[in-house]
Amino acid sequence: MLISRISLRLLPSEELVGDPFPDACVQLAFSPTRPSDEAGAVAIPESVRITPADLVRLRVESGLALGEIRAEMQRAEIAWRQQLSRWYDDGRLAVEARAPDISLLQRVLDGLRNPGPVST
Repeated sequence: MLISRISLRLLPSEELVGDPFPDACVQLAFSPTRPSDEAGAVAIPESVRITPADLVRLRVESGLALGEIRAEMQRAEIAWRQQLSRWYDDGRLAVEARAPDISLLQRVLDGLRNPGPVST
């Protein structure tokens, strides 16, 4: 995963004289990155100019997207903990029965090793 630093710069009015898009006065610049497929290569992304309103919209939309990602991660963690709890309870009951159901214990072990979709 490439993580790039972003810098913001408000362009001074002198730089915007005669510019066809003077409203786009915020410059976004990204730090150089190293693509993983080429050993010595460095990619230098172009800077982008946007309006202050676009910058606010970008901030709001990225905040919403990160909130959705956090919520999905929490739902997945809750589901995992519920699965783990069920496997633990099933395994405990089988061991306490003193005559363990081998297929049940095998399912519990398989579930712990391979946390894919759960079959109940």
